[in-house]
Formats: sequence, C-alpha cells, structure tokens
Amino acid sequence: MIVVKEFPNKQFSSKSELFKALKEHKDIIVSAKKAEIYKSCEKGLSVVTNQMLISKFSEASKSFEIDDDYYYFVVNSSNILDSHSDLHIPGNWDKTVKEQQGKVYLVWDHTLIRTEIIAMKNDVEMLTAEIPFKSIGKNYEGSTYCLIYKVRKDKIVNEDAKKWLNEGFEFEASVRMQYVDIDLAIDSNDEDYEKEKTIFDTYYPQIANKSDYEDIFYFWVVKQAKNVLESSLVMFGSNPATGRIQENEEPVKSTLINIEPADATHGEQNKNINDLFLI
Repeated sequence: MIVVKEFPNKQFSSKSELFKALKEHKDIIVSAKKAEIYKSCEKGLSVVTNQMLISKFSEASKSFEIDDDYYYFVVNSSNILDSHSDLHIPGNWDKTVKEQQGKVYLVWDHTLIRTEIIAMKNDVEMLTAEIPFKSIGKNYEGSTYCLIYKVRKDKIVNEDAKKWLNEGFEFEASVRMQYVDIDLAIDSNDEDYEKEKTIFDTYYPQIANKSDYEDIFYFWVVKQAKNVLESSLVMFGSNPATGRIQENEEPVKSTLINIEPADATHGEQNKNINDLFLI
C-alpha cells in the first residue's frame, strides 16, 4: 500500500491509482500548496552541518566574491527533494530577490518579535549564487543554486547571535516562503500523463539526493517561490544543504530525519484534500 502526504488518510493499492488521484485533484493540491506560508524547517529534512565562516570563497565558486566583513547565510538551496516531495529548481528565487530586497529580516526560529531579530531588513542583502554542494558541507555531486542573505558583521543586532557567530558555532537556516509557480511530475509512460512525464524526465536528473529515497515516482517542481518577511537561524534546516558557507571542509554525510509539521495550516491543507475521500 502507498500513503503520501497529499492524501494522508488514504491508502493506494498501486502507483497507477495514486497517479490518477494526483492528476484529478492537481488543481486543489496546487492551490493548497500555493496558499500555504511555509517555514522550510518544518518540511521534514534535517542534517547537522559544519557552518564555519570562511573569509574567501573564490576557489569554490566564481559566481561572487566573499567579503570578510560580511556573513553569508544560505537560507535555501535547490535540487534537493524534500519530505513533501517538493523540488526547488534553479532560478526559483530570482523574482523574489528583486521584489523583496530590503523587506526581509534575519531572525531566530521564525519568531517575528523585537528581541529575536538578528539583522534588520535594511541590512540584509538578498542574492543568489551557484555553489558546489561540497562547499556547504554536503556529500552530493555538482552544484546547487542558493538563496543567500549577506549581512555585515557589525550589523548583527542580537548579542547572542553576534557572540555565537563570532565563535564559529553551527547553525542551520530556514526560509519563510510561499510557492508561486508549481507543477506536477509523474513517472508514467501512460499517455494520460504525457505532460507530467515530460516534466519528470526534465527535472528528475537534477535531484541531488536520489540515494535518500528508495523510489521517486512523482514530485512537485517549485519553479517560483516568494520569500515572505524573514528567514531564520534554526536548529533544523529545510534540507540537507542550508547554513553558512564554508570552505575546505570535509562534506558531512546526509542523514535524514522526518519532522512532522506542527503548524495548524498544514493540518488544514491536509484536511481540505483528504475531505475528497471521506465519501
């Protein structure tokens, strides 16, 4: 039997039965996903990362230069399939970087109160860059497109954060986000899923963490996402490739931990979809 997050109280006897349900209710599922404000740390993947600050990054990536006066926080990365079967692809943050520049804070644990602010919105520069996985401590091949917060070291306003960052303590990062453009990928040769199969074949090769799954037969492609209000330093990041950029460190082997979201809106999303099967 197959159980998936989209239909948490229904068991499917076969992939074909699941694929039919996904396609029939795609519009409802997409609408629910796009209506949700996600905290990516609640999306089910966690790994301990070594987040040592680096003073130079030019050897690891030619896409931008590291300034020793700044911290660089990778708050989200692409090509990682998360526990909700969502796959962020390169370019999905380009629009939000233009639109949300100077509008997002860096805070602790997604808590939007004065005492939890780490950096003010005017002091956070949003940027994207293509970074080798190994440069952010990950045992995956190739590079990943990342959303990064660049903050001057002297603009860290939280005393605990200032002290711990200066001492090189490890953190992970999580982005508060909303999906804007998302599509369904299905691995089926049935002609009814021709479009979904084309999407699957296009993006499946980009998944860096295939080995973390026994089988991948569908997923959701996040083509565009919006950063909403803030990103955070947290205990558990959104996927195994977030945190502070590092250099010349051994990659950490990925260890996945499922964390069920406690946010009520997730429950509402699941309830709306599951109501379809209570007849």
